[in-house]
Amino acid sequence: MKRANLTLPVIILKTATGYNAFSPEIDGCVASAKSVDTVLKQYKEAVQFHLEGEMLVKSRRRKSHTVLKDVFDDYGTEAVYASIDVLTD
Repeated sequence: MKRANLTLPVIILKTATGYNAFSPEIDGCVASAKSVDTVLKQYKEAVQFHLEGEMLVKSRRRKSHTVLKDVFDDYGTEAVYASIDVLTD
């Protein structure tokens, strides 16, 4: 199968013990780590594993980026916006 890049928005929240990362576009996929760089790396690996396990492909409809506004409304300005590129089959 042809591989493709998928760019996902990632929300990073500071916690008492480090950082949590998630994307509003991938339900139930999260990562936790002590640094932003590490949580992004671990989240990218989690997303790739999740996509392989769920067999999500290009046909998946991406949610509107207006979801991000809702996330910031929920978590406030302490949230950090980032994005990652992952390969999908």
